[in-house]
Amino acid sequence: MKSRGIGLLLSLGVAMYFGGWSIGFAFGQPYRIQDDGRQHVVWFQQFVDAGLFPQDWIARYFRTVAPAGYRSLYEGVARLGVDPIVFSKVLPLLLALVATYYFYQAALIIFPSALQAFLSSLILNQQLWLNDDLSSATARAFVYPIFAAFLYYLLCRSFIPCLITIALQGLFFPQLVLVQLGILTLRLVDWKNYQFQWSRDRFNYWVWIGGILVGTLTLLPFLLKTSEFGSAITAAQMRSMPEYGLGGRSEYFSVSPIAFWLQGGSGLRIPVFPTIIWAGFALPFLSRSRFSLLKLISPEIKILGQILISSLVCFGLAHLLLLKLHFPSRYTYHTLRFVLSNASGIVLTVLLNAGWQWFQRRQSNRNWQVKLKVSVAAVAGAIVIIVPAIPGLFLQFQGWVTGQEGELYEYLKTQPKQVLIASLSAEANNIPAFARRSTLTGREYALAHHPKYYQEIQERTIDLVRLQYLADRSEVPQLIRQHQIDFLLIDRNAFNPGYLMQDWLIHSSFQDTVYQAIDRVQQGNLSAIGELISGSQSSSGNNRCAVVSTERILLFQSACLIDRFSAPN
Repeated sequence: MKSRGIGLLLSLGVAMYFGGWSIGFAFGQPYRIQDDGRQHVVWFQQFVDAGLFPQDWIARYFRTVAPAGYRSLYEGVARLGVDPIVFSKVLPLLLALVATYYFYQAALIIFPSALQAFLSSLILNQQLWLNDDLSSATARAFVYPIFAAFLYYLLCRSFIPCLITIALQGLFFPQLVLVQLGILTLRLVDWKNYQFQWSRDRFNYWVWIGGILVGTLTLLPFLLKTSEFGSAITAAQMRSMPEYGLGGRSEYFSVSPIAFWLQGGSGLRIPVFPTIIWAGFALPFLSRSRFSLLKLISPEIKILGQILISSLVCFGLAHLLLLKLHFPSRYTYHTLRFVLSNASGIVLTVLLNAGWQWFQRRQSNRNWQVKLKVSVAAVAGAIVIIVPAIPGLFLQFQGWVTGQEGELYEYLKTQPKQVLIASLSAEANNIPAFARRSTLTGREYALAHHPKYYQEIQERTIDLVRLQYLADRSEVPQLIRQHQIDFLLIDRNAFNPGYLMQDWLIHSSFQDTVYQAIDRVQQGNLSAIGELISGSQSSSGNNRCAVVSTERILLFQSACLIDRFSAPN
């Protein structure tokens, strides 16, 4: 029992190590946020300051599609005076600690070895912190602690806590409820004497009935919910849109078969790095061997197969019912990490024990070959543990975005909260997070999953491309007034060839307008705004409408542009 306690402390220490470095990095710069936080977290700042993002189409959309539990948690924390962005930087560590605790305890039930539970938890933490899901602090980050708790309480035969985890999953990441219910269904059947038999364990039936009731009650509001943005996109619509084609913003179709089934929203997305997790694939073959430690494996190891089967069934259904069950990868991407992490921990523990026994038998004959083999094994073990724990490595995989235009953000913060900034620059994605002001459009917000929402984004982007690249003097004031733009943010290199060759622009339903603008730039035929930018960069006298000017960007005041282009030449 003492070794189990030590193993748990070490496992929690691993989570603390990764999480501590991540928190330090997150707060290391004044303008830093996780990439997906720019989509899903920034709008919760309205819970702290109700005046932010008024009448903001993008903010309304992302608040609407946010799961109820996720949204309520951020709202509750904000009501306590905690800034949502600050909270999102601390939350991943809290979630990792909960996930580690439950996963460690569940691993012990499957294989009662502290070493195995520690190695499994270590590998799971490597997966969590060398990817951007947990660090995003978005709804998908909650999958790990909730699903780990579900597995633990199911294996412990704890009826009420198990049902609570199903309800929580429905509030934070509804798609995984289907996987949980699939697992409960599979536990109604046993495989004995080379045939299927109904389970004789009454608990399996009671928890299945309870799970179905709780899962249905939890998902029903989600399924019946009507949105001001209408229904989700259909498979037929997806196939006709470049956004879902090769190179598109939400690439799905027209990719190679290997990419289609293994990568992206359509694929299984099997964990790749750190590659030690692939050791889990050896478990089915290892179980047929004669290693003595295999006798410790509990019959509950069948839970790994049940997770895998349930996930694959949901994955197949999501393909058949696209997009009624959302993207297929949601059903395998997260759960495979649990299965393979635990399987890898078992495989490594068995092999380490066998290696130790081999070493003990050769104590009297420790020649150079034995020493070499032990040294190689020790180095390999050190690499497995140390390399993924190098901060400079794992932090690169977490998707942090650091704003570079502090002068721009600080200036916009001084402007009224209802101002709207229009830009095709990558900085458009940072403005809501760092300046707390609304933006007309941007790559991060150009998601085509709901046609009603995306139609508005399309129209805005088309008009912005026209304003920046195609409009003459008389059209500039008209387009600015049409969208009530207060500031126009333009990169200094916006009129260089290749600037518009961005995936969300050229692989889009409005690509004709984009290519028209590209042709005009390549021909050197500048629009009214293009001439203004050219003049601003060559003469300070033409720079009077620019209220912020840095090495990379120019921020123009729209009222000044209207006056300038409304006046006769």
